[in-house]
Amino acid sequence: MTHARQELFFAIRWRHVARYIGQFCLITAALNSIVFCVALINTEFQQAVSYALISAVLACAGAGLSRIRAHGNMQVNEALVLAASVFLLVPLVAAIPLLIYGTSFVDAWFETVSAATTTGLSTGSSVTGLPTTFLFARAWMQWYGGLGIVVLSLALVVRPGMSALRLASLDAPDDLVGGTRAHARRVLLVYLALTGAGLLGWLLLGGAPFEGLLYILSAVSTGGFAPTDNSFADLTNLRLAWVVTLTALAGAVPLALYQRAWQKGWQHFLQNLEVRALLLIGGLITCLLGIFLWMHGMSVQGVVTHAPIMALSAQTTSGFSSLAPGSLDAGSKMTLILAMAMGGSVGSTAGGFKLLRVLILFGLFYRCLRSMCVPPGALIDQRLNGHRIDATEVQDALMIILMFILVVFFSWLPFLIYGYAPLDSLFEVVSATGTVGLSSGITQAGMPSLLKLVLCVDMLLGRLEFVAWMVFFYHRTWIGRKRGK
Repeated sequence: MTHARQELFFAIRWRHVARYIGQFCLITAALNSIVFCVALINTEFQQAVSYALISAVLACAGAGLSRIRAHGNMQVNEALVLAASVFLLVPLVAAIPLLIYGTSFVDAWFETVSAATTTGLSTGSSVTGLPTTFLFARAWMQWYGGLGIVVLSLALVVRPGMSALRLASLDAPDDLVGGTRAHARRVLLVYLALTGAGLLGWLLLGGAPFEGLLYILSAVSTGGFAPTDNSFADLTNLRLAWVVTLTALAGAVPLALYQRAWQKGWQHFLQNLEVRALLLIGGLITCLLGIFLWMHGMSVQGVVTHAPIMALSAQTTSGFSSLAPGSLDAGSKMTLILAMAMGGSVGSTAGGFKLLRVLILFGLFYRCLRSMCVPPGALIDQRLNGHRIDATEVQDALMIILMFILVVFFSWLPFLIYGYAPLDSLFEVVSATGTVGLSSGITQAGMPSLLKLVLCVDMLLGRLEFVAWMVFFYHRTWIGRKRGK
């Protein structure tokens, strides 16, 4: 049994969790102060006051909690409980300023859950005429939500095993907190560089600065909130759409890989198995989607224009669109559903059940086929990119994929009960669980509140890959023997 698994049998120590929640409150207060500044610059004083009050309350709470003394290294289950708590707390707090727009609490919470989980689904009918602060706040929330999930990915990935860490271009930490902090510093530099590069590309092609900022903040986090109603369809220059798409593609790659490639050479980047899988599967999805679009009457020029953008949007889980997904044929929708479910790379901002697990699943199939061609009793190791994958890692990968399928199935049923079209309902549920944001048209203000809550749960479950929530609701996490203080 690995050290990480052993820690799951110790109950969490409240002091450790409370202290780090306090630190996250301080960070969230600082992040909300950026929105406060934007509101002041745009003379939107009502919004400025609301964000100032929230920042003040968070700062006071954080200052008190962060002073709690806690000794010893943080356990893996404490880190996972912290991750789940943060993704519950941040959307609830961020929903409060949205109430001044006359939005119901359910719709406000839906919007902030979608932003924090970098999904991009929205119940709003139109963003035209909405205050600048609102547009910036949700794009900004997606940006730091994407950064947060990459930082917390060290705690999420450490559970399946050390070879999973190596494949994700992460280093195994002796101290989870110290390792996460070092990982955060590295990732922040890469994240800022990708954001700056995307914005520079947008400006060089003549895009409007503020619109470009909103697009790039959402793209690098693979979030998908567009500042216009029809996403890429409202852009006059298709090259701008490609800047955003390539930025999203860069965000769907393990971010730690960029620094490793910088140190060891960029050939190391292209040798990464997940990067090659992302490019290969993205290409296959593009071809398959293009065939369906062409078969249903789209011109070759239209296929060349829309197929790669839509395919990469689904594969990277960024959720931008040049076509309305609800208007597509059944084959195209199923192709996008497959891409949304697989998603991007471990250690990236992308969602889905991740290509690493898809590769492990394919490796298991290949191992089963090989076992038929060898004498009975012969041992065959499962390897991936030269690394041996043990049985527990295969089990964990299959568990995540199975959990994804189960969540999608049981979330799909309420939509069917309400009478929505089966394929469109499946598209919506997979989009939410994969934190993608493409919509078949079901998600809107008039959707029943129960279904809005179902999609919120899907987004939260999918963003933390189910593991954190299983630990969060595991009784031994809260009650039982504690490790020494």
